Amino acid sequence: MLLITAPALILALSLKAQDTDNLTKDEDYREELGVNDYTAPSIEKLFNRLDSLKPIPVNDVTRPITDLNTADRSKYALSFGVLIGDGFLDVESQQNKDIEALGRELIRRAKILGVEQRVSRHSSKLLELAKHDDWQHLRRELIVTQADVEAALLQIRDEPIVHLLSLGGWIRGLQIEAASVAVKYSPERAKALRDTDLLDYYLDRLTTLPSRLKRSALIQKIIVQLQTIQTLYKDNSVLTVSQVSSLRDSSTAMLDWIEGP
Repeated sequence: MLLITAPALILALSLKAQDTDNLTKDEDYREELGVNDYTAPSIEKLFNRLDSLKPIPVNDVTRPITDLNTADRSKYALSFGVLIGDGFLDVESQQNKDIEALGRELIRRAKILGVEQRVSRHSSKLLELAKHDDWQHLRRELIVTQADVEAALLQIRDEPIVHLLSLGGWIRGLQIEAASVAVKYSPERAKALRDTDLLDYYLDRLTTLPSRLKRSALIQKIIVQLQTIQTLYKDNSVLTVSQVSSLRDSSTAMLDWIEGP
């Protein structure tokens, strides 16, 4: 009979955790699971882009945090990414009234996606920082939260969910960015909206989803809408005021589908 002492068990668990952490940083392992700069783009990059596009029309792009009730797991994945985008907006606008509801809904959706443990460990800290208006540390905590969620996704080994999570956040970010450029347009600000490589990437990922996901009405509508956005980027010229407004409206429509009944 093998007797495992407490110290030995702690050491074994520690080594296992260290092995898992090392794996999540291995580039070959990450690529195998479809996690890269596209599927899990740095929160810091989004923060930097929003910083460069201020002033943000907060009242125009703020969305109420609502309970999502659906049996569609792909919708939960997309909406989880949207909620992360909502967190970005709260930090950028320094508004803490929605942080509690956002944290609660993040945990609920994370549970369905199988990453609850990674999210719940940060939710109370996010709330505490928001109560004290500690925006710099709240911003940092969101970045750390993203890193933890990414590690959990690597363990899930569910590539389609990884891509849908990322796509939801990208759509939310695109809406905020397009709305910001629309209210204070300039050719220079409009250049920040030309994410052609990323758009092409997401469309490719959506068209290669497993049939059980791809045939959903929501995914089909998003594919059509992204293809419509793609037509705005056909040439290399800077987006016009009208095109920026179309981009804002298209991304808003997709958010309504993702968060709606």
